Amino acid sequence: MVKNNSNLCTFDPDAPCSTCKNKGMLFCKPDENKVIVSHLIEGSFIIMALLGIGLTSVILNSYWPFVVFSIFSVLFFLLIQPRITCSHCPYYAEDRFLLQCTQNHISPKIWRYRPERIVLWEKIITVVGYIFLGVYPLLVELYGINVFLNNNPDIVSLISLIGVFIGTLLTLALFYVVFFFFYCPYCINFSCVFNKVPDEYVKCYLERNPIMKNAWYKH
Repeated sequence: MVKNNSNLCTFDPDAPCSTCKNKGMLFCKPDENKVIVSHLIEGSFIIMALLGIGLTSVILNSYWPFVVFSIFSVLFFLLIQPRITCSHCPYYAEDRFLLQCTQNHISPKIWRYRPERIVLWEKIITVVGYIFLGVYPLLVELYGINVFLNNNPDIVSLISLIGVFIGTLLTLALFYVVFFFFYCPYCINFSCVFNKVPDEYVKCYLERNPIMKNAWYKH
């Protein structure tokens, strides 16, 4: 695995941050508070989704929906997303085994750091992955509610199931709103399909980091 952290200003304690145009405009330095918030938001959705799918699986007497979502979540967050998206981020170049960026999780860095732009197929898989992550639990839970309704459920059980669905929907909305509006506009993984950093700040960061700049403009 290639490590270039010594050549990135993100990990340089002597970097002239006070005079940098990007000061306060990018999440270009490690921040444990942002990591904690992102974990809480991601974790709340995953827990609600697993709870809802788990209850639905019990109702359907079939546990494959729970197994499918559990396996997908593990593969997506620990293997797929780190390869197609995270490996292009400067934080992936840090000399640690576990990823510690401001937005993401403690996935193991088993892939090499790729300073170049993300290519089209990686963007497509990223979008598809997040759509599945959000839509699948809701569809499964709605199907479970429909089956439950057709079996003359008691009102308490029905309200509980609907409550879990609403909880899943709200935590999913919170997940996307917080990331799209409060993280993605400041993220230094500039070629990510969800990145919203203005070009002027991208150029400024690249000028300060030649390794990333050279790879960026070759693709």
